[in-house]
Amino acid sequence: MRSRDLIRSTPLRLAFAFALAMVALTSGVFAFVYVATTNAWIAQLQHVFADEVEKAASSDDDRLRRALSLRLTRDFRRVNYVALYDSSGRLVFGNLDHRPDIPVDGKARVVDDFQAAAGAEPEPILLVARARPNGEVIVLGRSLEEVATLRRILAHALSFAILPLAASALALGLFFARRTASRIREIDRAIETIVLGDLRARLPRSGIEELDGVIGSVNLMLDEIERLLGQLASVGDNIAHDLRAPIVNVRAMLEQALATAPKNDPLRAPVQSALRQLDRALTTIAALLRISSIENERRHSAFSQIDLATLCAELQEFFLPLAQAKGVEMTLAAEKPVWRLGDADLMREAIANLIDNALKFTPRGGGVRIEARERDGLALVEVSDNGRGVPAAEAKDIFCRFARAKGGADQPGAGIGLSIAETIARLHRMELIVADNAPGAQFILREKPPAG
Repeated sequence: MRSRDLIRSTPLRLAFAFALAMVALTSGVFAFVYVATTNAWIAQLQHVFADEVEKAASSDDDRLRRALSLRLTRDFRRVNYVALYDSSGRLVFGNLDHRPDIPVDGKARVVDDFQAAAGAEPEPILLVARARPNGEVIVLGRSLEEVATLRRILAHALSFAILPLAASALALGLFFARRTASRIREIDRAIETIVLGDLRARLPRSGIEELDGVIGSVNLMLDEIERLLGQLASVGDNIAHDLRAPIVNVRAMLEQALATAPKNDPLRAPVQSALRQLDRALTTIAALLRISSIENERRHSAFSQIDLATLCAELQEFFLPLAQAKGVEMTLAAEKPVWRLGDADLMREAIANLIDNALKFTPRGGGVRIEARERDGLALVEVSDNGRGVPAAEAKDIFCRFARAKGGADQPGAGIGLSIAETIARLHRMELIVADNAPGAQFILREKPPAG
């Protein structure tokens, strides 16, 4: 499967969606953990600080100073702030250079950018202020830098968790996309085989329960189609065989009667006309049986490597005396080998029908050109003439059985050669088309590009 098709495949898109969903979900979980943890911690600190400042405000001076000193001396990480300001706002004791601009109501508040001392870095801090009976103000604080550190730790953990998670989801998506694409290719190849006429082929199981149910139904349908077409084909073959025997017998009797009849017998002319009509009927029956044989052969023929350029050269040599006798110039353009897998006898018959058709409708002094080459990596065989050509309105109908162009009624044949060539083309995964050669017609056997 090509990379572009793989990227557009549904399994890989689902993998991308799953990876994005997992990233969003994981980010949401981490964000919830962060918010819930920090909010609970800050709420607990606010409660503790409000209680401590309440007790400190009601303590005497000596006990208050010992408590404040103890808080500072035990603060090895330097995250605590204490201060005692007199009624005029002057610092009496503590490590805060200036009094914070917060209400003195004993309620803890978070200040996002607080500068504890001159030259210090602003940081988030939890502060509470409470007035004492003598007018002094006690301030307790705690740095919330730990919250920012926790946020950074969670962000790093999130990044390290998301990348492997997303990579794993995409890897799994790519694996299942390739696996699904491989099974779809197998189904597509089976469908292509069926389209080419092998109705015995069946779609392989995919391993996907829902899809296998559809595949099972399609295979049952193919079983029934094969049975019905087999019955229909056998009826046509039997009719053709049954008709051929009595026609051959009637023809033999008429030939015998014609041989013994006097030369001036008035019945000789009608008998000769009847023999011509019987010959035409036998030709038609033989053509029908040939098409049936080709359609059956598509199931059993063992293909091998054949060179289309060599086949064209052989046929050009075979038809050259006929072209010269008719006064038609025949040219060949097949310098390089064109190797393809196919049945040499069937492909020879298809190209021969095209050449015979071109010679049939090319007048004396005209030309027929045979070409075998590759274009864009696909095999191409062209048979061109400058004869009557094919009207655009009849371009599709001429490949039907017994169809004949309006201008070709005077030519011999049963109108089955192009149908045989088209049947052989489909067997070889090719298409037969007709184009205007201005003047004349150009019949092109063109290889179909591979599916997918």
